[in-house]
Amino acid sequence: MALTTDLDIYRQASGLLSLAIDVQAQIPRAFRASMGNRIADECVEILVLIARANAARTGERRAAQIEALLERLDVAKFLLRAAHEKRLIATKVWVSSIQLTDSVGKQANGWLKSARQRT
Repeated sequence: MALTTDLDIYRQASGLLSLAIDVQAQIPRAFRASMGNRIADECVEILVLIARANAARTGERRAAQIEALLERLDVAKFLLRAAHEKRLIATKVWVSSIQLTDSVGKQANGWLKSARQRT
């Protein structure tokens, strides 16, 4: 089993958290607590779920963690989309977030498929 921090999915998700922290700084104060904090919290939870999935000993447990990860990723996407539509974040940041969420999503889905085959 590889170290969680050595996984490409972890590096991509870590980049997403970094972007979320930048988003928090850009969002106007009125929305910072509701949107900015929530986006960052979801990204932290994604990293936690990656670590849990990596540590899982059975394919069934790993699949459950990855499914939860994908759900959190969807929530982060929804929040980032809403922030962009309300013009709370710049288009450049939005594009970066799409690239990172797509990358994490593709890797997680591949990992999920592999975990399900192990059960």
